Amino acid sequence: TELAPDVLDAAKQRILDMLSVTFDGLDEPASEVAFRSVSPCDGPCTVIGRSATATAADAAFVNAVTSHVTGQADCGGGGHPGTFVVPVSLALGEQYRRSGKEVLRAIVVGYEAAHRMHMAAGAALYSNGFRAVPAIGVFGAAAAASVLSGLDTRQFANALNFAANMAGGFSEGFADGTMEGHVHAGLAARAGVTAAALAGAGGESSPATLDGAAGFFSTFACGQDYDPGALTAESKELGIHSAWSKAFPACQANQETMRLIRSLEPAGLAPFEIERVIITRAARHYDAPGICSEPPYNNMVQALMSAKFTSVATLLGKPVEESRYFKQSFGDPDVEEVAHKTTLLKTNAGDEAITVEVLRKNGQTLTLRSADMPQLSWDTDLEMRFETLASPRLNGATRNVLDVVSSLDSARDIRRLMHFLRA
Repeated sequence: TELAPDVLDAAKQRILDMLSVTFDGLDEPASEVAFRSVSPCDGPCTVIGRSATATAADAAFVNAVTSHVTGQADCGGGGHPGTFVVPVSLALGEQYRRSGKEVLRAIVVGYEAAHRMHMAAGAALYSNGFRAVPAIGVFGAAAAASVLSGLDTRQFANALNFAANMAGGFSEGFADGTMEGHVHAGLAARAGVTAAALAGAGGESSPATLDGAAGFFSTFACGQDYDPGALTAESKELGIHSAWSKAFPACQANQETMRLIRSLEPAGLAPFEIERVIITRAARHYDAPGICSEPPYNNMVQALMSAKFTSVATLLGKPVEESRYFKQSFGDPDVEEVAHKTTLLKTNAGDEAITVEVLRKNGQTLTLRSADMPQLSWDTDLEMRFETLASPRLNGATRNVLDVVSSLDSARDIRRLMHFLRA
């Protein structure tokens, strides 16, 4: 089946999003650790932003980890699908010398698999303490890998079942700001490559791996509601169309509050003006580890996870669109001062409204409500973001990458794109 032009364009946008955040994350500790943990060799696959090459599994692992480290990876089924679907698609596309259209198709299929698994059991897995990226991401990665590996229907099913046996991962590391969350993306990507390789080599799995009495759903979603029917149900929208790019390098749960503040109070306030801040929103946005953390913040991850840090930094007009700010200023004294005076409240059940109240020392109150937020377009200009974040590494090749991606559906071999992405 030929993919519609809007679907191809959506896949190209996901590539640009992933490449942008990958180049932005190359100097982060987790990226360096991931790179040192593999054995660069004369393998056929590009480790993005570096001169080394590696096997498909290793390249996908390193590129996936790097794409996750700044907190600005895209959002969709499986949490951040660009961090596991796109790295796998680029690595195996390069290994097998696939065309641009074949790689785009693999990305669409990978996003769809992750989206449907998320619809089927995402909430249940989250309630049981599992994180979507490693627990559901393995399916998106395996689906993309299966397409590019040329697997038939039976092999494809076996690959998904093998991937189910590699699922797992928890969110606790975000509270301390450690590396587990970033490594999750790499583990999902590597699992996808491995699962497809096992199936392609003749590996067989139980047909009840997903829905059997001791299978994935009954084990991972134990005690929760889940819907296996979502895997095959008709859908009005493809999973890749439900994915979106973050405006800020911060936890997904903090994006809407930051958008509200930036759109209604773009100039920012001075710390000395503020007596108290009250943020009220739905309880579910406070669930993840680290969201309700108090100052001081000891690292970048703690800052970008914290509802108080991200909201206050936005309120003070800090450059929260840049990951560099969170990396260099997680101990920002202005933000910490106001964060100590900030209270997080929960709305009544079913109320998704967001309210930010700022009590000023002059006795006035500034109230920002999501209902008053103008219908601004928050679509991210991914070409501009890519130019900004990749140019320091790619120099003159930045424009070449943009040109190749824009015409990728007519490219005979993905290797031309990957050549430009090397250091």
